[in-house]
Amino acid sequence: MRFGRLRPIPRGKFSWKKTIVATSTTLAFALGGCASTPPTAKSDAARDATADPYISAPDAVTRAQSAPTRNVAGIFELTVRSVVVRDGIVLLDSENDPRKPDLLVVEVMPSAQREILARTHHSAARYFRNKHITVQGVARRVVMGPPGKNAAARYGTRVQMDHFAQVLTILD
Repeated sequence: MRFGRLRPIPRGKFSWKKTIVATSTTLAFALGGCASTPPTAKSDAARDATADPYISAPDAVTRAQSAPTRNVAGIFELTVRSVVVRDGIVLLDSENDPRKPDLLVVEVMPSAQREILARTHHSAARYFRNKHITVQGVARRVVMGPPGKNAAARYGTRVQMDHFAQVLTILD
């Protein structure tokens, strides 16, 4: 096939308006499937556009109890009232009493502890004590200990911190 000169379009046969409409319609159908994103499950805070972007400790506990998967993703804010070190993991508690039902615990894993020590020259336990922090992660309902003879198992809500970058703000 040989390409020669372009032939002129006879008058009255060509319409810019029809060409633009046809081109835009074709592009819309062709790119419609590519540009759309698959539906994803959103947390309660993402569904409510007027919601505060930060979830308080008591609210995180309530949401984790009522969530069907027992997991709530979001940005959690709390004041670190007490710090406990157990099995090499630093636990930042939002309450002084570990038996309180509104207790939210941030677990600082050893990898995050090393990052904190390298950046701040303080241990995680010392660095976070009595600070108001916001942490990004997933709050999970976990069994706190085995049930006693006459008592049911206790549950707690925990957020796991694997990296120091999960901490968004730290206020004294």
